Amino acid sequence: MKDEITLAVEVANSLKKKDKLHAYVLTGAGTSRASNIPTFRGEDGLWEKYNFEEVATLNAWLKNPVKIWTFYAEGIQLILDSKPNPAHNAIAELEAKNFCQYVITQNADGLHQKAGSKNVLEIHGNLTRVRCTKCNKKQVFTEPPKEIPPKCQCGSMYRPDVVLFNEQLPSDLITKSFDIAKKVDLAIIVGTSAEVVPAATLPFVSKESGVKVLVFNKEKTDHTRIADVFIQGKCEETLPAFVERLSKN
Repeated sequence: MKDEITLAVEVANSLKKKDKLHAYVLTGAGTSRASNIPTFRGEDGLWEKYNFEEVATLNAWLKNPVKIWTFYAEGIQLILDSKPNPAHNAIAELEAKNFCQYVITQNADGLHQKAGSKNVLEIHGNLTRVRCTKCNKKQVFTEPPKEIPPKCQCGSMYRPDVVLFNEQLPSDLITKSFDIAKKVDLAIIVGTSAEVVPAATLPFVSKESGVKVLVFNKEKTDHTRIADVFIQGKCEETLPAFVERLSKN
């Protein structure tokens, strides 16, 4: 009996055209778990420790920016100290070998770029990037802000350039993501809980468009039932094994 990784490689190989795969990778918090970036949901998730309404909504930020920025400054330090894990490296290798053209990520940690991925759509933003609430100037932090809350040169406060709860996602990135989801041959879904929309709907859109779907995840999710192959396990272990076998064929 063939194992799931072998089956996944067979699906991918059947879609190759002149040693090229037309694919995208969708990643969630589980992709960065092995880089010591906590997930939001599930065991030891951030929302088990924090009330998201107190640290991740626009109303909370307007009400108490010092409290919010203290929370985010810790997150920025954590991200700056973190390194890509084998899952990030495997995804970068997929792109380098022309086995995928797009990485659509719900993560705001920038680890895909650190690993070498070039075409990354950060649909939830980037935690190390901020934007001014008045002039909209953006800045990337290379260290946690020394002033809490940090301020722009114009005197107004910076806010994290991430999508907070109850905020709309960037329409241009979402439109592009859905367009990609419909037009590729293969969707590779990695480490996502399948609970946060609209990102969670992308694999379903792909499936309805005739796209093959591979799901790499530690637990079963709503994406499991539409997967052509579900590879259960730690993505930092299963994904590199998949890429290694795919590269040999």
